[in-house]
Amino acid sequence: MSEGFNYSVSEGNIHLEESFKVPKGDFERELAAIREQHPQSLVWNRSLASLKMEWAVHNALYALGLLRSRTSHTDLNWPQSWLFRIGYAIIGKIVWPFIK
Repeated sequence: MSEGFNYSVSEGNIHLEESFKVPKGDFERELAAIREQHPQSLVWNRSLASLKMEWAVHNALYALGLLRSRTSHTDLNWPQSWLFRIGYAIIGKIVWPFIK
C-alpha cells in the first residue's frame, strides 16, 4: 500500500481517496493490498480488469479536467449496472495507453 493512499471499504463499495495520484502501474498492487485487508467486500465479485478499467477512466477524466470534484476519487461498487460495466470496459481500454 502506497504511503498516504487513503481508502474506505464497505460491503458494496471501495472508495479510493485522491485516486488520480496513483499511476496505472500501481493499480493492481493497491487493489491486492486492499483485498488482503478487506476480503469480505462484495466488490471482489468484480474482475480485477473491471476494477482497473473503472479507475483508469476516472484518472483520464481527471487528467482532462472533467468533473474533477467527482473524478479525483474513485468509488468501486458492487453490484454495478450493465451500462456502467460496458462503458468502463470500452472507455477504459481506449484511455489506458494515454494515462500515467
